[in-house]
Amino acid sequence: MSALGSAQLLAFPGPGISLRTVLTAQLKQHRLPEHLIEAFIREAGLLPARGIDEALTGVLRARMRTAPLDLSRTPRIFLIGPSGAGVSSVAAKLRHQAAGRNQPITVERSSFNPRNLKARTAFGCVGERADVATIGVISALADAEEISEIISAFRLSRIIVTGLDMARRFGALAAAVTQGARLAHVTRSPKQDAALGTLTPRALADMLLG
Repeated sequence: MSALGSAQLLAFPGPGISLRTVLTAQLKQHRLPEHLIEAFIREAGLLPARGIDEALTGVLRARMRTAPLDLSRTPRIFLIGPSGAGVSSVAAKLRHQAAGRNQPITVERSSFNPRNLKARTAFGCVGERADVATIGVISALADAEEISEIISAFRLSRIIVTGLDMARRFGALAAAVTQGARLAHVTRSPKQDAALGTLTPRALADMLLG
């Protein structure tokens, strides 16, 4: 029986199935960066003995920070993200949501080439403006290593992750939400009337172990 294919083994690993073995295999399937895999395993090992699913949930709970948007208190929003990440789609969702609540908001947006050093400097400065909520838009379909670099280089402190409906691997999602940036929302559909969702540590653990 495969250690990866049994929910029972994930919840109650036997003596021949270590936490490291299962987590390494599962997280590699999702293309999580090696340094994060090692960090997750180390942090899981420090938690009280429990099932692997609960251990991973504990690691994610300690790392994830959420900050959903309150449009009544966020009248000006600037969305930035790599080309193709869904910046326009998120802008349309925010405008649609605000219109449904009769809340006036201004949503500006811009895409960038993450390899453009001038763009890194410019957008890094924008993120420091107190009068505008600057939100990074990240795609769950992207490469996890590149997502980590973008969040660091552009100093993104708050993010929306798109494309959960299309992603088969969730390494980029896990990398995006566990390295300091606060998660505002996730999206599971590009349609403007589809809700901006949230994500719990347990839900992400289930996605990574499923």
